[in-house]
Parts: sequence; C-alpha cells; structure tokens
Amino acid sequence: MFPLRILLLFLTIATATSLQGIVHVVKKGDNLTTISKAYNVSISDLKKANNIKDADNISIGQKLEIPGSAPSFTEYKIRNGESLSSIAARHGVTAKELGAFNGIRDFDKIRAGQVIRIPSKSGAIAKKYSRLPWSVRNELGKIAIKKGQWKNIVIHHSGTVADRAKNIDRFHREERNMENGIAYHFVIENGTRGTKNGDIYISERWKKQLHGGHMKLWAHNQIAIGICLIGNFEKSRPKAKQLEQLEALIAYLQEKAGVPDKGVTTHTLMHPKHTLCPGKFFPTSQLKRMLN
Repeated sequence: MFPLRILLLFLTIATATSLQGIVHVVKKGDNLTTISKAYNVSISDLKKANNIKDADNISIGQKLEIPGSAPSFTEYKIRNGESLSSIAARHGVTAKELGAFNGIRDFDKIRAGQVIRIPSKSGAIAKKYSRLPWSVRNELGKIAIKKGQWKNIVIHHSGTVADRAKNIDRFHREERNMENGIAYHFVIENGTRGTKNGDIYISERWKKQLHGGHMKLWAHNQIAIGICLIGNFEKSRPKAKQLEQLEALIAYLQEKAGVPDKGVTTHTLMHPKHTLCPGKFFPTSQLKRMLN
C-alpha cells in the first residue's frame, strides 16, 4: 500500500491549487475516504462543504472543494546544478515534501528552467490551522487582511465564568459606548449561555479590519489583534477545546497577517502593572512552547 504522501502525490495531479483553497477533481478510484485522508480533512467536513448527502454518490470529473486554505507557496525556477534536495534544504523543507507538493515522482528528473512551488513553512502552519472548522476557515478566507498593520496578537479572558460574545458586544456598545462594538477581534466561547465550547466568534472589527478596543494604549490598539477566551482564569484553566482552537487561530493569523512569534503575547505581559488578564491559570508557558 502506498504511504499517504505518495497518495497525495498522485492526487496533486488532479488538483487545482491556489492561495485561497483547493479544488479536487475526482478521478477513477477516488472515494471520500481516500480524498479525506489525502488532505487531512474529515469526511463530514467534505460532505458539508460540497453539499453531499450520499458519500458513495460522487462521480469522475466532479469538482470537490477541500475545506480550508491550501498551504501558500512561492514559485522557484531551478538553476543549473541544483537538485531537489539542495533546493529543499535551502527552503526548510524535505525533498519528499517538495516532491509531493509538485507531483514529482523521480527526484533526479528535474531540469534547469523548470518552475516548481515551494510550500510556505513546509505547510506546518497550514496543518495547524486546519483544525479550525471549515466554516470558520471559509469565513476568514473572505476577509481582506491589511498586511503590515498587525504586529501583535494579544490574548485576554472575559473575566466571567459564563458569558458569550454577543452579550459582550451588547455591553460594549450600550454600556461602554464603543461605536464599533465588542473590543476584541475574536472571541472563543466556552460552551456557556447557549454557545458551543470552542466556537470562534469573528467580530466586525476583524471583518472590517478596524483597530481594537482591548488595550489601554491607543497605539497598541492600532496594531494588536485581540483574542478573548470566555472564562475567568483567575479561578480555573481554559477548556481544552478553547486552547486547541486558540492555537489554530493564532497559526492562521501568523500566516495570513504576518505576525511573528515574538508578537504573540498576553494582556498582562504587555501591561504587567495594569492587569492580571488573562489570569494566573492561563497556561502562558504552554503558549510559548506552542510557538517554539
């Protein structure tokens, strides 16, 4: 049996790839199981993205949207004397990964002048944010990000054990008179007040690429993406699903908005004398390990 990477190599030939997503063209022998394994997505997400009711009812030549975003890439023209291994090493990927990404079966059969695609960060970032639900990835993909504007990702907690993003939005609009509503760009729910644990709320601030209202200093609000997790982490830890989705969301924002690892921080690390947010039980050390 071919290993998964070899299967992906063959699938690449029948796939249209772009920076925004992947469309797979069904070929003979394909089924939703083999396709889902090749792209590391669930059969359920494949069915939802393509409105498929019967998993056995797909046909040769049918175009299937693969939920989420494809790994971004840069094009590279091969020069005299170069090998796939030397190119891969220079760009921080393996020859196998580079071959699979370009549908190259025989690594010795490349030529000067041939243009290949170098996957961004070996697709590792994309693999992390593939854990975001396909509906969230698709919604995020429609937003034109102001690259160069965002320098930080700042993590907060709501300070409330039971809450939801819509309640915070109402409070910020009506009680704090914030014209643009909720101060954060994203909120990760914890399953209280009718929400689902780990659900990501995308605020109008992110959709419209507006500055935040979550930091004390005006200058910080202009460049800092605010992510708030529902909960009071002075009393208890965040839920595992919240942390999983936080990691995936950070990976997405780092890749798409260009925020470096050193720019990912917490409210209290930026303002140690101003606040304890996101609380003593927020696993800051786990966050640092994740970035490393």
